[in-house]
Amino acid sequence: MPDILAIQFSDYGSADVLQAKRIPAPVPAAGEVLIDVYAGSINPIDWKIRSGMLKGVFPAKLPMITGRDGAGVISAVGEGVDPARVGERICFLAARGVGAWAEQIVLPAPLAVKIPDSLSFTDAAALPLAGLSAWAALVTAAGIGPGTRVLIHAAAGGVGTLAVQIARARGAEVFATCSARNADYVRALGANVVIPYDTEKFENRVSGLDVVFDTMGGDVHRRSYAVLRKGGTLVCLSAEPYEDRGTEYGVSVKMAQVLPDPQALAALLALVEAGRLKPVVEHVLPFSDFAAAHRLSEQGHARGKTVIAIRPAATQPRATAAAHG
Repeated sequence: MPDILAIQFSDYGSADVLQAKRIPAPVPAAGEVLIDVYAGSINPIDWKIRSGMLKGVFPAKLPMITGRDGAGVISAVGEGVDPARVGERICFLAARGVGAWAEQIVLPAPLAVKIPDSLSFTDAAALPLAGLSAWAALVTAAGIGPGTRVLIHAAAGGVGTLAVQIARARGAEVFATCSARNADYVRALGANVVIPYDTEKFENRVSGLDVVFDTMGGDVHRRSYAVLRKGGTLVCLSAEPYEDRGTEYGVSVKMAQVLPDPQALAALLALVEAGRLKPVVEHVLPFSDFAAAHRLSEQGHARGKTVIAIRPAATQPRATAAAHG
């Protein structure tokens, strides 16, 4: 049986525990597809799991392949899957524990969602986990729509960058926090009001909001209650425990449940195809720089996402790339 290259870790620790290993190539079972992975993205959850920070919440079965989402081409299908899907360009969010940073991955067929021809694999890889996190919070949990007044924290980050665009696409009035150096960037994404957290406090600028999207936890979470109207919603996306003070402030507190959701991912891709949503990729690194990708994510303060190019054609849309590279 042929083998493939995958990035895995056998112990918790710094990015130095990551290793490129040859493992047996996966084979699709009934209802599954085999994907040649062209690109994978790095998300904070990846290094938090690798470091052992979350082992009490999300224990890893070691050795573990890192990564949750990516993009590529379906190269084979299992029994019961339409063979016409072979050659389809797709992106995906894998279930927790199924590593994406490998030359090939096997997934249930519905989780592989077709991407527009105009979208490169690196841009497509930046979308699934960050985009579904924003969608789960803003659309599924908070139900934002036309006229919703929403505050999005950490708006220049991987999730925040997409959250601002999704909120605007759904007709919301968007308030956003970010660093002063990223203020113009977040404004260009579509935020109506940008509040630099390093020069002023958001609670001095906004009040009576319908929704706050908290990706930070801690002090930011505690301060966010006061800017909501009675009956408003504080929706959270953080592994950090928090004290629910919703009853005290007369607001709802919800934790976004981020799961593989092919319908929501297809909705995000439809926004991309319509020109209303653009994945933002700040860094594209070669596959060999897998540890550097983790370190970049740990540093924070990135604009959008960091992506690794697993195959040479990863940065090219279909118009300039072969279907199989």
